[in-house]
Amino acid sequence: MSLISLKQLHHALVVTESGHRLGRVVDVELDAEAHLVTTYLVSPSRLVQPLTRSVLRIHRSQVVSVSPEKLVVQDSVKPLGGEAEPGRPSLPKNVAPAVPARSG
Repeated sequence: MSLISLKQLHHALVVTESGHRLGRVVDVELDAEAHLVTTYLVSPSRLVQPLTRSVLRIHRSQVVSVSPEKLVVQDSVKPLGGEAEPGRPSLPKNVAPAVPARSG
């Protein structure tokens, strides 16, 4: 078992499997009853910011690997904001997009 603290994960780079940079981890959401990380909160990179100025929420089911330096997510993860362009990650059915986190 490999353990990573939130302090180690904070500011880890978030990229898709094909290398598209989405941003950096700023926090996580936990299921208090199950004691599990449910969602990673990601501050979007400058390339993603024109699509959303909010923090992105990436569900744990979309995460391929985690290390203190990098969180790799499925190519299907994309910020909300329209259809994927050809050659860009697209969203398959049954997988939620990375969505802006609610404030408050």
